[in-house]
Amino acid sequence: MTATVGDGRPERQSSPPTRRVVDVMSLLVERAGDSLTLAEVVRVTGIPRGTAHAIATQLCELGWLSRRRDNSFSLGPEFLTVSRRAARLDLVAASAIPAMQTLVEETGVPAFLARRTGDLVTVADQVVPQTAPDSWVPPLRRVHLRPPLCREFIAWSDEPERTDWLAEASADQRARLAAVLDAIRDRGYSIERITGHHRAIIDTLGNLDEMPAQLRSRMSELVSELSAIDYLPAELTGEVGAVSVGAPIFDADGTAIGAIVSCPDSTMPADEVAGLGAATRAAADAVSAAVRR
Repeated sequence: MTATVGDGRPERQSSPPTRRVVDVMSLLVERAGDSLTLAEVVRVTGIPRGTAHAIATQLCELGWLSRRRDNSFSLGPEFLTVSRRAARLDLVAASAIPAMQTLVEETGVPAFLARRTGDLVTVADQVVPQTAPDSWVPPLRRVHLRPPLCREFIAWSDEPERTDWLAEASADQRARLAAVLDAIRDRGYSIERITGHHRAIIDTLGNLDEMPAQLRSRMSELVSELSAIDYLPAELTGEVGAVSVGAPIFDADGTAIGAIVSCPDSTMPADEVAGLGAATRAAADAVSAAVRR
């Protein structure tokens, strides 16, 4: 039986073509400040000249290498874009996990890191209090960026994206959602107030992609009926329910690329929710500062 990646066996089927591509890219990364001729690539890697030429040509077509006027090679724009994206994601996790650990220690409330990629938000990492290891946090999964969910990612978006997001909500909920987005931006965090029983239903409905527009509109109305959407300032009085409190993480361009989300999943005095929100926002701001460096 063929050994597969990750099956724990010490022997693997090798792929010489893949190895050669990796060798070429590794060399260019190591010499990132220089451009290398094909002869230098051949000399250092030991790859036959014809093979090295074919690899370099293909990588240039893909944008992973650039060919200069003197026919030397350097790292290409597509590779640099991809590598920056990967480095940013690693930096988010490296900064967010200790920030969440501190937040959870201080508040006693579990938390998770959410990351945005396009119109998907992924629950990526979770931290729970040592004193309450069974505390509720959502499972590691992806959800679509659709109303009424993921508001902390939309509140700071530009007007076209915000308008498009609101357009997916049922007509009778758009005014409420628009006001809520303004409130979230003012205070710095969202507050989820739906019940645990509604959460699974909303997640399921939100992930149904293949359906006629009319049915999707009805499903959106059903989601709105199930949800009491966030809080406006005048509503944050007395005892309030809070399933989660989410504060965005921003990149250098001011785009919300992630969020730290605390999960009290309980009813508490409004001032305690505000305190948890401020602590969550401070943790997210610290991660944003690290990402922007």
